Amino acid sequence: MIARESSITHPWLARKALEPNRTGSILFHAGAGVFQRPGGGEIQLIKTGMALADRGHEIGLFNPWRDHLDQARILHMFGLHAEFESLARLAKSSGIGVVVSPICWYDPVAQWDQATGWIPGVIGLSKWLLLRQCGLARSRAWRSRLLGLADAVLPNSKAEADQLERLLGVDPARIHVVPNGVDAIVNTPDPRLAKQAFQGGDYVLYVGRIEPRKNVLGLIKACLSAQLPLIIIGQSPLEHQKYDQECRKAAESGQVQFAGALSKEDPLLASAMANARVFALPSWFETPGLAALEAAALGTPVVITRRGSTRDYFGGSAIYCDPARPSTVRTAIESAWHKPPAGRDQLAARIQREWTWTEVARITEGIYDAVAH
Repeated sequence: MIARESSITHPWLARKALEPNRTGSILFHAGAGVFQRPGGGEIQLIKTGMALADRGHEIGLFNPWRDHLDQARILHMFGLHAEFESLARLAKSSGIGVVVSPICWYDPVAQWDQATGWIPGVIGLSKWLLLRQCGLARSRAWRSRLLGLADAVLPNSKAEADQLERLLGVDPARIHVVPNGVDAIVNTPDPRLAKQAFQGGDYVLYVGRIEPRKNVLGLIKACLSAQLPLIIIGQSPLEHQKYDQECRKAAESGQVQFAGALSKEDPLLASAMANARVFALPSWFETPGLAALEAAALGTPVVITRRGSTRDYFGGSAIYCDPARPSTVRTAIESAWHKPPAGRDQLAARIQREWTWTEVARITEGIYDAVAH
């Protein structure tokens, strides 16, 4: 088993958090608590910022204790958080452009499964139905108000864009699809790293947070049932420690390794992805799942949830499963193990050509130029 620190702070983030922001900067902002349990959305913020900086843009992290919005060029907020609404209004009154990357998905089946009881489940489903059927409910939802303040809304896929328009009433003229990205692959990952760390052999790989939405317990059960070795790279947020314990207890009867968290820059992570026989992400939804995109860019066979915007990215080059039907997780993994999906090389080439962070930055800067006041 590999020991790693329980919390990994990205060097760019740590440096930017301490730097004063210059007048005219593009200020990035995220929810107050998101970096306590960072995931794909936070990686999207970091990598977009780094790529924009490489293209000559002044990028800063908004500090409410220090920064004045009227001195910025643009405020770019990542995620949907109620606290953003008042900040967006302040930015608008200060005359600066407001951009929001929602990174969101609404799935009633997932909402019901993730609810902490039947009463919260019914409330969640009722809200979803109101948004879907009632224009008045849409107009009064805080998410609708927030997105209505944005000069540009940047979903990661056409599927997400359609949901934003249909459920939250976002003006399609302000929607600009900006895909997620991967790091450009400069060097082929060293296969020896993964072989040494994981005692060689073939394995199914999962990379991400250990939490209910990711359906890690379902993945463990599927691999145990199929008698296939599984490696889990990631850690559990504090609020999901009980779930983490359930996963580890279930894993005791089979070949499951918990490798802890690895930073994106750790060469072992790329090696583990490139050498996996199957990469599996059977979540309740993904938009589209950065780790799966990174694995696919390396040509690794991908098993992924059908819920979310995954088909917009993987098309027919992945094998899909449905967390609401646990048997499909095992079937999909066994299928990928014995007969990898066709078109993987073409998908890898497309990702490395069209969906790098450099390309994401190029698209994003064009949107900034259009909305800057």
